[in-house]
Amino acid sequence: MTTVVRPPRLDRVLSAVAFGPVGIGTGVAVASVAFVPGASARVFCFVLGAAFVSLGIVVCLRLPRVAIRLTDESLEYVGFIASWRAPRSGITAVLDDAFVEWRDEQDVEHRRQLWLLTPASVDDGTRFARYWRWWRAGLLQVRDWAGARAV
Repeated sequence: MTTVVRPPRLDRVLSAVAFGPVGIGTGVAVASVAFVPGASARVFCFVLGAAFVSLGIVVCLRLPRVAIRLTDESLEYVGFIASWRAPRSGITAVLDDAFVEWRDEQDVEHRRQLWLLTPASVDDGTRFARYWRWWRAGLLQVRDWAGARAV
């Protein structure tokens, strides 16, 4: 059985808009400065613009897959840029700051962050708090699934 922890739809749509078209548009605008006659730092502007465009494209392509998948054997984190996997039996802690600690088959200790569950805001009781509560609920779901401590 696989459980998937994903952001709410509103969060996914806002991320798609903020990182996709806005990032690509910013990159094109910054890179276009390199073609203005007499502009200084032309190469820097072009490289910075290309980096923004590249990052925007990568995020647009990976956004539909961003999630935490909890299977019977492992935790699989699929992020905007990086992905990783931790065996369920090796997980020793799921911390409040969204770090997961585990030991692999060679008894090497690892520590990675679940960036998807790292809150940018706190639950302050306002009308937007319901959009922030999923971070804590997702973290508690991962912790319960792993049967790990919460130091």
